[in-house]
Amino acid sequence: MAVGEDNICAVDGFRLTSRHVFRAHFPTRRMNPAVAQLRAELQHAPSSFEIFLARFFQENAERYAYGDLFEPLYLDMTEFVARRGKRLRPMLLLGSYRIFGGERNFEDSSLMRAALSLELLHSFILIHDDVIDQSERRRRLPTFHKLVEERLGKIDDAARVGWNVAVVIGDILFAMALDTLRSTDFPHPVRDAALAHFLRYISDTGAGEVYDILLGTRDIARVEEADISRMYTLKTTRYTFEAPLVLGALLAGVDDDHLRELADLIEPVGLAFQIQNDLIEYQQFKGVDRLRQTDLLEGKKTLLLRAAYDNLSEVDRSFLQLCLSTRTSNDVSVSKIEQLIDKSGAVGLLTQRMEALFQKAETALENSSFTPAQRDGLREAFSLVRQQTQQTGTQ
Repeated sequence: MAVGEDNICAVDGFRLTSRHVFRAHFPTRRMNPAVAQLRAELQHAPSSFEIFLARFFQENAERYAYGDLFEPLYLDMTEFVARRGKRLRPMLLLGSYRIFGGERNFEDSSLMRAALSLELLHSFILIHDDVIDQSERRRRLPTFHKLVEERLGKIDDAARVGWNVAVVIGDILFAMALDTLRSTDFPHPVRDAALAHFLRYISDTGAGEVYDILLGTRDIARVEEADISRMYTLKTTRYTFEAPLVLGALLAGVDDDHLRELADLIEPVGLAFQIQNDLIEYQQFKGVDRLRQTDLLEGKKTLLLRAAYDNLSEVDRSFLQLCLSTRTSNDVSVSKIEQLIDKSGAVGLLTQRMEALFQKAETALENSSFTPAQRDGLREAFSLVRQQTQQTGTQ
C-alpha cells in the first residue's frame, strides 16, 4: 500500500495528520540517555545494513551458482532485495534487541543476519503478492515477474513464464531467509525459539493472504468487518510489527511471558497503522491519477470500504456494490466510489478508530510490566514506524 508524505486525513474539514494522532496518544517525554543512544544507533544502522546486504549477496553468489540460466535471475534477485526501501522490519528488530538489553553491536554479523532474514522474508512475500495481484511496479521499478518477462523478450506466453519463475524465486528467498536466521551464532535454545516464531509468522502471513484473496471474491455486503481486521492482523501486523519486535526481544533474552505481553501490545498499534495506510492511500486515490493501481481498484476489501457501506443508505449501498463489481475501472465508476466514500463519512469514522487503537496501545504500554526505560524505547520504536510510514507505507 502506498502512502503519502504528510499522512493527512480530512475529517469534516479538519486536516488531521498521523503526527497529531501519534503525539496525542504516545506523548513526547524527556528523552532518557538510553533512548537518545537508541535513536543515534538507529540513525546509523540503515547504512550499515545496506553494506551488509550487498556483501551478503556477493558472498553467496558461489552458493547459488546454478549455471548460465540461473545467473541473471540471481542478479535480478539481488537487485530486487537491494532496492531502496525503508528497511522497517530490520530496524525494528535491531531497536527491540537494544531496548530489551541486547549488548551486541549493531554491526555484529549474527545480529545483522537476523535482521536480514526479515528483509529476505519481506521480499519473498512481495514477489508472491505481486504475482497474485498481477502488479507491474514495485518501488517504482518493474515487479520481479515483469523483470523475467522483459528478459525473455517477445516469446509466446512470456507473462506466464514470468509468473512461474517469480514464484520459484520467491520460494528460494524464503529458504534463504530461514537459512540466514539458522546460521546465526546465538545460543541454540534462543536460535531454535527464534526459528519457531519465524515459521509461525510466515504461516500467519500466508493465512492473511488467503483471507485477502477470498474476501476479494465476495460482495462487500458479505464481508464482515471482523474478517477484514483479522486479515490485516495476519497479513501485515504479524510480520511487519510483531515479528521484528518479538524476535529482537527474544534474541536479547526476554522470557516467554514478556514476549506474549509484547505481542499483545503490538496488535492494536499494527492495526492502527494499517488503517492509517488505508486512509493515506485513499487520499492518493483522490489525487490526479485515480486509475493507478490501488487496493480499491483491485477489488480488495478494506475497512474503509466496509465502513462506507455500513453508513450509506440502501440506494447508495447498491450503487457502491455496482461500482465495485465492475471489473474494468473507468473514470465514471471511480468517481462514484469516491463520492460514496466521502458521503458515508467513513474517513472520519476510521480516523476515530485509529485514534482509539493508538490510545489502547498507549494505555496497555503504560500499565505493562516493562521497565520505564523499555516503555520509552518502545515509544521510540513506534515513532520510527510513524516516521517511516509517512513515506511509502509498510513496503
